[in-house]
Amino acid sequence: MASELMVRQNWRNESVGIDETPSFRHLDEQMRGFDLILHANRMLRRIGLGSRALAGLQQQMDEIRAQMRELADYPERFNQYFSKDGWLAHGHLDFTIMKRAVDEYETNGPEVATGVLLQYFGPNSIGDRLFFLNGVEELRVRRRLIDLAFADYQAGRYHAVVPLLLMLIDGAVNDTVGKGFHAQTLDLDVWDSITTADGAINDIKSIFQQSRRKTRTEPILLPYRNGILHGMDLGYDNETVAAKCWCFLFVVADWIADKKSETQRRERFAEETRVPSLRELAAQLAENQRMKQATAEWSAREIRPEQLEAINREWSADPGTPEESVLMFLALWTVRNYGGMAKLYWAADDPQSGRHAGDVRMMLGGVSVDSYLVDHIDDQAAAITQVRVIVNPASEHPCYYMFRLIYETASGEVLPRGLAGGAWRIVWVQPCEQP
Repeated sequence: MASELMVRQNWRNESVGIDETPSFRHLDEQMRGFDLILHANRMLRRIGLGSRALAGLQQQMDEIRAQMRELADYPERFNQYFSKDGWLAHGHLDFTIMKRAVDEYETNGPEVATGVLLQYFGPNSIGDRLFFLNGVEELRVRRRLIDLAFADYQAGRYHAVVPLLLMLIDGAVNDTVGKGFHAQTLDLDVWDSITTADGAINDIKSIFQQSRRKTRTEPILLPYRNGILHGMDLGYDNETVAAKCWCFLFVVADWIADKKSETQRRERFAEETRVPSLRELAAQLAENQRMKQATAEWSAREIRPEQLEAINREWSADPGTPEESVLMFLALWTVRNYGGMAKLYWAADDPQSGRHAGDVRMMLGGVSVDSYLVDHIDDQAAAITQVRVIVNPASEHPCYYMFRLIYETASGEVLPRGLAGGAWRIVWVQPCEQP
């Protein structure tokens, strides 16, 4: 245990941890500030003053701080144990899996821990996460080949999976920065990113770049890009190397997304952490009061059957309602106008981008809509409504879809319904079971 602690300390001294990234430091500063408030409140409570409600927040704050510690510590420990073996902590790696792998490593050893990762990146589970790759343009244009690689993966054709994924990784990185992942001069550093926080991504890069000049027939367990693509490492076709290639692909997806958004994230962070003026504080307090009052006055609507009948008869709804946005979306869906459909999504999906139009086409393009009915409207909160619709209700196989909508400004600020400046936008559209 002592030697393991020393290894971890040496690792820590050589790298910058997640807890030293700008976002984490800012959050930690906010927590420290709140700790001071709670401490002052405890002092006041001793003399009969202070807030009982604030006093009750102490346990919650302790729990949040413990969670923050885990969120910073587990990726660092994961990379310490696994990065040189071809696995890396990244944004799309399920934290529960990361935590389980680390715990298994420390309790039962690397073989058991590696089994956790092989299962997570195995063909029976990774298919459910491939849609994450659509968020990166450089991988979305390669999705056809990614899907072919996955089909080969399911069939156990590792000889085909590995070189294809290695080539796709190279191409996607080259599209992003003008050179492949294997390039010696490639700079992987990205501002405020879990994928590069402690520098362990360079362990992955070194595997890619490792020179393999001698022909080897024995099985290998690392995806040596040079040896495999140059026909020198002939024993690459196994489950372990294939799984690590899939891990590499998701690492690259997160790295590209963080790299391309670096400037915008810096600017947003600077704005969010800027100390506001007294006038700005006064305006914000007034706005908060307006939002609080609107939320308190909100109540869910009671949608009567005759109202649904009128909506379905006229294919129109009251202006400024969530069902109006749903009807607009459905009308566009009938003519396969995916660009128009994409523009009705919420700000988080970047609705004006061609990328999102492609995502909508991929998700809903396989459904032909001839007619539709609004079946149910559920106002769930002051800014959230769900609308269930029936697509092609007169056909032999009608389909039910659930729309989730949010009331927000063009910049993505959530508002209570009815306040000026907002519009109902679609968060997601999903098939659902018949009620």
